[in-house]
Amino acid sequence: MKNNIFLSSLAFLGKSVEEIINICEENNYNLEFSSGMPYKKNMVEIYRNCSINRQPHNYFPDPEIPFVLNLASINSVIRNKSIAHCKEGLKLAKSSNSSFYAAHAGFCIDPNPLELGKKISINQKINKKINKNFFIDSISQILQYADDLQIDFLIENNVLAPFNYNGENPLLCCEFNDIDWLFREIKHDRFGLLLDTAHLKVSCKTLGLDLLNEFNKISPYIKAFHHSDNDGTKDNNQKLTKNYWFLDFLKNFENYVHVIEVKSLTMPEIETQIKIIQNNGTSKYNN
Repeated sequence: MKNNIFLSSLAFLGKSVEEIINICEENNYNLEFSSGMPYKKNMVEIYRNCSINRQPHNYFPDPEIPFVLNLASINSVIRNKSIAHCKEGLKLAKSSNSSFYAAHAGFCIDPNPLELGKKISINQKINKKINKNFFIDSISQILQYADDLQIDFLIENNVLAPFNYNGENPLLCCEFNDIDWLFREIKHDRFGLLLDTAHLKVSCKTLGLDLLNEFNKISPYIKAFHHSDNDGTKDNNQKLTKNYWFLDFLKNFENYVHVIEVKSLTMPEIETQIKIIQNNGTSKYNN
């Protein structure tokens, strides 16, 4: 497994962190510690002390009292908790010699943690300009910290599913116009985009945008990738197959960090998914 290819902890859903680390040690897998791993008081120590090639992502480690990480929140308590969490993520990335830490783009609402991935209740009037200003301010604070640590800070594009769209998008950075706005506002060598290809596929279908055209316009901002697939209506972390829309582009980003974010894989499936990315989409498929 190349050093720039990682498995998300989602691949091992249902297994304990100790089991996941053992599997990665035995098979020389690189691991992205992501959200969805149950709260554990000593999770930071486990991360710092394990020997595998690893990097932290977004909501990891899950806090004891759940909250939705939202760098654009109008609620100062949520926003400050989110900024503090991202600074801790950068520290973890530094401790494991990772090149970056990434967090999701902000929301113009504050969802309940139980609503993530489902229909989100919108019980407030949205003023996107205010949320965008808070988002810029939060990122600027985090980038000062990233500079001190010499670690890149990346933002991951959000996913807009059709069941969360009624003509007004409550999420930031789902498509080129919003992503382009962000990178025009913040020009910083340590800032970049973690492109989740599955998120972009769903968002483009919801908004009626051309996927390949959106990707080509976004591509200059990209520093890393999350890979999974879906049918365009929901981000459900399905396996990569010969129909994966991004296959033809892999060879152009060979040296970037690639995270396989597919849920609940068997060992043979893991090997197949790795080969697809490692061989730039040219391996034989069993799917």
